[in-house]
Amino acid sequence: MNTLTRIFGLLVLPLCLSAQDVVYYPDGTTREVEILAVQGDAYLITLPSPIPGQPGGKTTMKRAGIAKIIFGPDPVLKTIESNKSEALLASARLRWQNLEPLLGTAESHAGWAGCLLGEILLLSDDPARHGEALEIFKKVEAGAWNVADRQRATRGRLVAMMKKGQLEEASAEAEEIAKLAEDPDLLIETKLLLAQARIASLRRLLDENPRWSEDPPVQADRVRLIHEAADFALFPFLFHGTKHEQAAQGLWLAHDTYALAGDEPRAAEVLGDIAEIYPDTARAGEAKATLAKSVAAPAPAAKPAPEAKE
Repeated sequence: MNTLTRIFGLLVLPLCLSAQDVVYYPDGTTREVEILAVQGDAYLITLPSPIPGQPGGKTTMKRAGIAKIIFGPDPVLKTIESNKSEALLASARLRWQNLEPLLGTAESHAGWAGCLLGEILLLSDDPARHGEALEIFKKVEAGAWNVADRQRATRGRLVAMMKKGQLEEASAEAEEIAKLAEDPDLLIETKLLLAQARIASLRRLLDENPRWSEDPPVQADRVRLIHEAADFALFPFLFHGTKHEQAAQGLWLAHDTYALAGDEPRAAEVLGDIAEIYPDTARAGEAKATLAKSVAAPAPAAKPAPEAKE
C-alpha cells in the first residue's frame, strides 16, 4: 500500500471502520458502541447498523451511570503510528481533540493519541509546533492512566525541550531518569535522548568556535562531547542489540557524532552496521543511501586537527 493510499484511508477510517467499544453498566448489562468523542457530559457514539456492511447511526450517550468501558482497537491511531509524517498531522490532531477528555479514563487510547500528535509536531522545523508538542506531552505525562503513555510523553517532552534550545535542562533530567530507570526500554530511550543532547551541544560548540583547534579549552569540550555522545548512542547496540529499531537509531546517532568529529571511516562503519545487521529497520534505507553517497563522493583532503589529551 503506497503513502497516498494510506493517507486517503485515514480520511475515511472514522466513517467505515467501527472498532467496537463495550460499555458496562452497574447492573451488569453491556452495550456495544463505537465512542467517537466526548461532548460535555455525553459520549458521541456510533451504533452498530442492523444492515451488514452499512454504517451505523450516530447519537449521544450520557457519561453518568457507566461502570466502565472496554475500548476496542483504534484503527486510526494504528495507521498513524505506522506512518508518522507531517502529512498526517490533521488526522492526528483531530483524534487527539476527540480523545483528550478521556485521558484519565482507564483503557482509553487518549494518551497514545496525544503522544502521536506530539511526535508528528516535532517532525516540523517550526518552533511554534515544538511549543505545541511540549504542552501536549505535559498533559499526557500528567494525566494519562497508562504508565507506558506517561513514559513516552516524558521522552517526547525532553525532545521538545531540546528542540526549543533547553539542552542543559533536558539533559540533566534525562541523566536522572537514566540513573533510576528499571525498565530496559525507558533506559535505552533515555540514553538515546542523551546522545541527541550531546550531539546538539557538539554542533553548537563547533558552530560558535570555527577555530576550535586553536583553543585548548574548546578542544577539550569537543573531545568530551564526542566521547559522551558516542557512548550514549552505542549503548543500545552494545547492550540490547536484539532491540533492532533502538539499536539502529543509536548507530545512526553514532554516525552523526563521527561525522561531526570528522571521522569519516567510523561514520561509514556504523552506517554499514545498520545496513547489514538491521536491514529491516526504519533507518536502514537512509543508512544505505547515505553510505552510497559517501562512497561515490570524492574523498576530502585530510585536515589533521589536534586532539585534547584525556
